[in-house]
Amino acid sequence: MARDAARGTLDYCILGLLQGRPLSGYDIKRIFDRTIDYIWNAGDSQIYACLKRLHAEGLVAAETLIQVGRPNKRLYRLTPAGEQALQRWLAERVPDRFAKNEFLVKLFFCGEAPPAVALAHLEEHRASVEAQLAHGREALARALRYRGSRQRALAFQLLALEYMLAALEADLAVTDRAIARLREEVARAAQDSA
Repeated sequence: MARDAARGTLDYCILGLLQGRPLSGYDIKRIFDRTIDYIWNAGDSQIYACLKRLHAEGLVAAETLIQVGRPNKRLYRLTPAGEQALQRWLAERVPDRFAKNEFLVKLFFCGEAPPAVALAHLEEHRASVEAQLAHGREALARALRYRGSRQRALAFQLLALEYMLAALEADLAVTDRAIARLREEVARAAQDSA
C-alpha cells in the first residue's frame, strides 16, 4: 500500500497527536516540542499550514472555542477519515533509510581540506549531538513521569526515545574517536612546521 504522495511525515505526526484529544495549533506545537521533536521537528508555520491542509482534506475537523478574557481558540480533532489515513500509514512498510546527511557528506570530502577544517566540523557536530542528547534525555525524563491513560502509546514513545538516544550516544562515541585522531594529526602538523 503506497503512501498518499500529497502527505508527508509531518501530516501523520499531527494526526497521531490528535488521536488522543482535540488540540489547538498552539497545543500541538507545545506537545510536539516536548514529545516528538527529537526525531521530527517542525516550526509553527509548518504546523499551521499542515493543519489547514488536513482540514481541507477532511482528515481533521475544526471548531472555534469561545473564551472569555482570552482570544478564541481553534480546536482540531481527528475525523474518521483522518483515523483511517493514520492507520493506513502505520500499516505501511517503513521505507529504506537512505538519509541525506550534509555533515557526513562534508566529512567524506574533508580529506581534501586541512585537518583543522575537519576538526572544526567534528567539534561543531559534537556540540550539536550533545545538545540533542540533553534534549532527548529531558524528553525521556518527562515521558517516564507520565501517569496518564495512554500507557501503550507511551511504551512505543519510550522505545523511539531509547532508540534515538542510543544512536546519538553511538554517534558521540565515533565523533570523540575522530576528534582525538584529528587533534593528534593537527598537533603533529604543528610540530613538523615548527
